[in-house]
Amino acid sequence: MPSKPTYQTLSAELDGVLAALQQPDIQVDEAVRLYEQGQKLVKQLEALVAQAENKLTKLRVQTDQSEA
Repeated sequence: MPSKPTYQTLSAELDGVLAALQQPDIQVDEAVRLYEQGQKLVKQLEALVAQAENKLTKLRVQTDQSEA
């Protein structure tokens, strides 16, 4: 089973997509494909950030409860 991609991996892949989109000779079909790929990567990155935020919130609650 392949491991989950990390934030860094997805971010680097998105950087590559953005760089490819900035090429002056890019064909429209390729630009659309890259745009769609970029949108998927952004959604994956947002999900990872949301997971991290949820973990931090849980840790804060646990810390607050243990200090009370």
